[in-house]
Amino acid sequence: MSLKTDRTLCTAKEAAEIFGCTAGRIRQLKIAGEVWSHLIGGHLLVFDLDEIKSKGKQPVSRGRPRGSMPKRKRA
Repeated sequence: MSLKTDRTLCTAKEAAEIFGCTAGRIRQLKIAGEVWSHLIGGHLLVFDLDEIKSKGKQPVSRGRPRGSMPKRKRA
C-alpha cells in the first residue's frame, strides 16, 4: 500500500517536537480535527509537516480546564 501525496509527512513524535508538547497531545489535536493526518498501513500515523510548522507557531487551544467546578460560597 502506498500513499501518493504532495505533502511532506512527519510522525507524531516529530510533530510533538515542533509543537513543544507530547505525541499524545498531537493525537488529541488530530481527534479534534485541528490537524490533518493519515494512517498508513493500519499503524503509522503521519501529519503534514508544513501544517504542523505553521500551527506550531500559534497557541494551541486547550478547551475547558479539567477537574470539578469550584463550589459557590453561600452568602
